[in-house]
Amino acid sequence: MGCAAPRYLYRFKDAATMRKQKILAITRDKEFLSSLIVASSRLNIEVQSFENVPSKELLEKPWHAVLVDIEGMEHDGVLTLSWVKSLSPLSLRCLVLSSLEPQLILKAINEAKVHHILLKPVFPKELESWLKEIGGKIGVQTFPFIFAAAVENKTGKNYGHGYRVAQYALAVGHQIRLSESQLNALQIGCLLHDTGKLLLPESLILTDEAEREGMHPASFQHSLFGEQIAKNLGLTKEVLGVIRHHHERWDGEGYPDRLKGEAIPLLARIAAVTNIYDHLTERNEGEKALTHSEINQLLESEAGFAFDPFVIKALMSLREKEDVTKVLEQIDQLPALAPLVQRALVLLERDDFDWQEVTDVISQDQNLAAQVLRLANSAMTGLRRKVTSLSTALKVLGARPIKNLLLTLSVRPLLQASANLRLWEHSLTCALVTKELAKRTQLIDPEEAFTAGLLHDIGKVVLARNFKQSYKRAIEIAQLQECPLFVAERLVFSISHAEVGAWLLERWRIPSTFCKAVAMHHDKVSETQTLAWHLCWANQIIHIALEDYPSNRWISTVGIAPKALHPLIVNSEQLVKSALNQAKSIEAFWS
Repeated sequence: MGCAAPRYLYRFKDAATMRKQKILAITRDKEFLSSLIVASSRLNIEVQSFENVPSKELLEKPWHAVLVDIEGMEHDGVLTLSWVKSLSPLSLRCLVLSSLEPQLILKAINEAKVHHILLKPVFPKELESWLKEIGGKIGVQTFPFIFAAAVENKTGKNYGHGYRVAQYALAVGHQIRLSESQLNALQIGCLLHDTGKLLLPESLILTDEAEREGMHPASFQHSLFGEQIAKNLGLTKEVLGVIRHHHERWDGEGYPDRLKGEAIPLLARIAAVTNIYDHLTERNEGEKALTHSEINQLLESEAGFAFDPFVIKALMSLREKEDVTKVLEQIDQLPALAPLVQRALVLLERDDFDWQEVTDVISQDQNLAAQVLRLANSAMTGLRRKVTSLSTALKVLGARPIKNLLLTLSVRPLLQASANLRLWEHSLTCALVTKELAKRTQLIDPEEAFTAGLLHDIGKVVLARNFKQSYKRAIEIAQLQECPLFVAERLVFSISHAEVGAWLLERWRIPSTFCKAVAMHHDKVSETQTLAWHLCWANQIIHIALEDYPSNRWISTVGIAPKALHPLIVNSEQLVKSALNQAKSIEAFWS
């Protein structure tokens, strides 16, 4: 996939139309400026930069766009853009942020009438795409994603909610054959459906359970506030309808206008269903999540009461009929580690393990013993003398590398079998990037990081093998909408390959630290959850570099990258290219 958004979201301008245009950048961030210059040079755009606000004479010039990066600014960045609005009204105004500050965003829109918002880190290819797009009047390709992330940043929960609601809604919209303009309005409306919460005091922001059950109309003021924000953005009537009416009910008992049945706009009826669906699939720590069957039963029971039966039918047609976890529990032939490998791994996890015991176990498999000796004598170890003893080879390599060797040899055939998913190449690359990230942060053992990266997508094998048609449907949804596969999986199965992978690893008796990291590798996780955090961002860095889906979307699923990772993200292409080359070398070694 390329980094362009779907055709129903926005269209790029021809690069030729960007010639001879000039951009003014006010920034002190050398890294950002460097990326901007690289991207601009590819499109023959001239960039003039200043670290501080330039003179009035310069601001009055007919710039094609003026970018103000507020980080480190001595002056009010929004005020600067307001001056630009007065002095050079035809210039496009762009605010560059390094953190989500809701009130600043609202101020920039209301007072400076900014056209675009960029969220750092921004890498050259993303800037190049943005530069192609800035011929438009308003940056609808960035605002909705940033607003959705800002709301979730304020509430501190359910990160990625707006993005998932939008993707589920698009899937339903495609299923009922909405027009391109309707899909566009539906996506933007869903991304912005909770935007009004930015104006609510904390006391009126409801729990997800309260939203599901229905509360006093005052609790739903965010629908009205959100509609007003969308009006200020100049968005369409269809988008406003989604935001205002996504809490209406089919039976007329919803809010804010108590509309009933088909009087509720169709797009709002879709948003109402997918909004609740995402809340139903939440998995809060310490709470028992609803099963796939329970979610299906609840949705179907509310058809004709809370929800439009037509929309519920469309959603159910996309979902797997069987409960994934129940089916998996009953399957005898699940992917399994060889008993010998399992025994060796259990021994190596002990603090007081005996190398002789490990040697005795591995020596029972001649092929495995040969691979250990081969690795010990390879250029990777840098040994000058040839190792001929298995016990010596094990000690030379060390406990964690031996664990990784055993796991690599075990999962390689499983991951290679699903050739259409390219799991082996991605998993090995992710293992190497996670390991490199651990080396740079020095927060976790790089070999443990490698293990987590190697195993993170094993759940895809389980789903693809046992739910072929439904998994094919999930892949088709992800490809059509250019969204991450795990989002489509959650729509079809109520869970994703991350949870399924963690479940399988538990059966393999892999330590719980790795199981939790695999389960959470698509979530917004704290740096205190070190292994999961490294795995999550390593995986994201790979997707950024390979342009698997547009960057403004991954920001909406896991949050803003920590400042320490900005250099890695900006230079993600180089990092991932190096990992891919290493992966090819490793594959050549084992082939």
